[in-house]
Amino acid sequence: MTSNELPQGMAQNTISLMLGHPDPETLLTPELRNTMEYVLSSPQAYTGLQYGPERGTQSLITFLIEKINREQSLSLHSGNLMLVAGSTHAVDMLVRLYARPGGVVLVEAPTYVDAIHIFRDHQIELCSIPMDEDGLITNELEKQVVQLHSSGKFPSFLYTIPNFHNPTGSTLSEARRNEIIRMARHYGFLIVEDDVYRDLSFDGAVPSSFFALSARVAMSVKEVPLRSARHTLPFPADDEPARIVAEYCQRGNWETHISYVRSLYKMRRDIALSALEKYMPSDVEWTHPAGGFFIWLSLPKHVFAQHVKRQALQEGVLLSAGEGFFVNPSDGEHNLRIAYSCATPNDIDAGIRILAQVIQSSA
Repeated sequence: MTSNELPQGMAQNTISLMLGHPDPETLLTPELRNTMEYVLSSPQAYTGLQYGPERGTQSLITFLIEKINREQSLSLHSGNLMLVAGSTHAVDMLVRLYARPGGVVLVEAPTYVDAIHIFRDHQIELCSIPMDEDGLITNELEKQVVQLHSSGKFPSFLYTIPNFHNPTGSTLSEARRNEIIRMARHYGFLIVEDDVYRDLSFDGAVPSSFFALSARVAMSVKEVPLRSARHTLPFPADDEPARIVAEYCQRGNWETHISYVRSLYKMRRDIALSALEKYMPSDVEWTHPAGGFFIWLSLPKHVFAQHVKRQALQEGVLLSAGEGFFVNPSDGEHNLRIAYSCATPNDIDAGIRILAQVIQSSA
C-alpha cells in the first residue's frame, strides 16, 4: 500500500491524516471548468487527441519558462524544460539516464516513499543521509560519499526534496544548499531536486533552488533533467490536458488559485501545530513546516509507530508510520507523518487529540 492509499473497508467517519495530496475540493474550480470547455470546444481541439511534442505542449512550457525565469532570476529557454506526468515519472527517467543496476544513489533519510520503490525497481543501491530540522546534514553527506569512494563506489546523483520535505516538512537552508553544490562539484555527482511544493510557502521567501544557485556559480549542470523533476502535471503530459493547463495559467487564474490554496493550507497547518501543542505529551517532538503538507512526529524511544498507528485506526484516525519512508525501515520505528492538506479543521483538531491520547496510553 502506498502512502496515498486507504485501507479497504475503512469506515466513512474515519479521520484521515495520511493523504498527502491537494484537497480534491480545491481542484475543479469554476475557472478550470470554463477553461476546459473553451479548449475542448475550440477548432483546434482535435489536435490534442494526436501525439504531442516530445517535450510537451509548447504553450505550457513557455508559461513555465517565463515563471521560473521571473521568480528565480534565471535565463532558461524551452530546451531546458520537459513536461512529465508527476515526479515519479521524472525520477524513473533520471534513473534510466544517469544510474545503472547496481549503481548508487544518495537519498535523504527519510525520503519520498515512491522514490524508494522506483530506485529499488531499478536495482539501485541506496545510501541514506540523515536529516535534522534544517534538512539534510551536509557533514554526514560528505562522510558517506568519502566512504563510498574509498570502497570503489561512485554515486550517480543525490535525490533531495529541499522545500517542505515529504515526509518531514523541513526546508533545507541556503547555506547547506551551497555546501552540497560544492560537494557535487568536488565528488562528481548530480543533484536531482524534487521541488514539487515550492509554490506552497506560508512563511516568507523560499531559499534559492539548487538549480539557481548552481547557475550563479557557473557549475556545469544537466539542465533538462533537473528541471524535469520540478514542474509536473497531475495527469499524463498529453497535449489536450496540457493545453487546458496552459490556457488556465495564461488567463491569470494560476496566481489567484495558488494564493487561495496557500491561505487554506497555512490555516490547516496552524490548526495542526496548535493542536499538537495543546494535546501532545511533553516527550513528543514535531517539525514546524514553513509550507507544504506534512508534519513529522518523533516519539519517545519506548513508543513504537506501528503500535500507535494500529491503535489510532481503532479509534478512527488514519496516519502514516515512519518505517516506509526510510531505506532502513527500522530507522523510522519511532516516527509518524501527519498530512493536513485533505482534512477539515475540525478533523485535524479531533484527529490529533485522539492521536495524543493513543500515544499517552502507549507510554
